[in-house]
Amino acid sequence: MRKKLVAALGLAAVLAAGYALARPNNGDMGVYLDDQGNVVGTWIVSCEGVFSYSGTRTSNSITNGHLFCNPR
Repeated sequence: MRKKLVAALGLAAVLAAGYALARPNNGDMGVYLDDQGNVVGTWIVSCEGVFSYSGTRTSNSITNGHLFCNPR
């Protein structure tokens, strides 16, 4: 019983850490790619945390830049 609880807590911690690393941070910029690797859209998360995009959103996106944000 205790081993299952420890394993479940460990898995939950790994999943939470993966989610935190996977989402874009404030100031990140990136592009959306189609299946052939062509850029079909762009996205940005402002220094205030506001997400915006232009073009077509796809499930294949990569981060390719970062804004210079003032520290809080």
